Amino acid sequence: MDTLVIGCAKRVVFLCRQFLQCLIKWCHLTYWAPVVRKHPPDVMKPGKWGKHRYLEVHKLQIHYIESGSSSKPLMLFLHGIPDFWYTWRHQIKEFSEDYWAVAMDLPGCGQSDEPHYDITCKLNNLASLVCGLIDGLGKKDCILVGHGSGALVGWQLLNQYPHRVSKYIMMSLPSLGVLQELHQQGAIPLKVQAEALFLCLPRIPTLFARSGDYQLVDRMFGHFAKPTDIEAYKYTFSQPGALERYLKVYRENFSDFLIEGYDFKERKPSRTPGLFLIGDEDRWIPLEDCCSRLIDHYQPLEVRYVPRTGRFLQQEDPKTVNRLMRMFLNDKLDRPKVSVEVPPVTKIIQKEVCENCHGNPHSTAERHENCSNDCDGEAHRHFLSKARIPICS
Repeated sequence: MDTLVIGCAKRVVFLCRQFLQCLIKWCHLTYWAPVVRKHPPDVMKPGKWGKHRYLEVHKLQIHYIESGSSSKPLMLFLHGIPDFWYTWRHQIKEFSEDYWAVAMDLPGCGQSDEPHYDITCKLNNLASLVCGLIDGLGKKDCILVGHGSGALVGWQLLNQYPHRVSKYIMMSLPSLGVLQELHQQGAIPLKVQAEALFLCLPRIPTLFARSGDYQLVDRMFGHFAKPTDIEAYKYTFSQPGALERYLKVYRENFSDFLIEGYDFKERKPSRTPGLFLIGDEDRWIPLEDCCSRLIDHYQPLEVRYVPRTGRFLQQEDPKTVNRLMRMFLNDKLDRPKVSVEVPPVTKIIQKEVCENCHGNPHSTAERHENCSNDCDGEAHRHFLSKARIPICS
């Protein structure tokens, strides 16, 4: 009798295991398996929004789309994550008559090359790469426009190379230093922190993003984007390794946000005029506290809330965003009556990846010994042992 019970139990366990394996396989084939779209939709074809170009910067082929005359002032657009140049389609069309509108794909995003080393994805190195793109385009400075993670790169570029920015417009995200201050004071909700940690897990975020033929795209953009626009995002995200590259950029900087140590130098803050736009429904961080801290660190800075918009305000209400941008560029925005005192110095990241490290593997520290004092390369991590100082930006 005991033998019969044990045999039946083993049989039940075997059948349950077989059923679970079949269920997982079915879910993978019908729900999780990525559907690669081989041909781009018509809205992404050359000539629709501008000319598609490539430029080699730091030994990477950087893709960008341009519209307007190169003799006019350069207006450079930086997208967030996950995103690509297409997020700026309304602004490219609007400003190409008065400016040379250029929207780039950050390294590893869209049609740009994946970086050879993860260290290239750090904010200070991305800022250096953007400066290289400005040089490659034959300009000394630009009007910088950033959204989301692209705004983080923009704030960093403004900190490190203020002379390369004539004016700037940032959207949705404050500088990394302000985010750190909010995090240290417990102002960032636990839900947002849990979502940020979830993106650091291996494989699971990409499976979630690909599920249901990229239903994540429908949830992110479905309430304001056209079906053709959603198809453009699904085409880009469905390319082999696309989501993994986005997550690599995110994880490289998220780890720095929590634990990494850096060398810093002090300098006087930039006096570059700027505009910060944020949707009044984008309340994952306290808007009033966030904006007041930004104004404390950046002057002159104008802050405007865009009504009835969320995270992707430049797509949700492009007319209002374009109008505010043009008013700022033409110096027609109402100035605040109260002036905030600017701190005398600010601390920014000092080290970057040097030219020697862009193309050479970090096999031994001795190979890069001559550049270790000025380089943030992977082989020089043991040099970065100083205690972390919050980036005041």
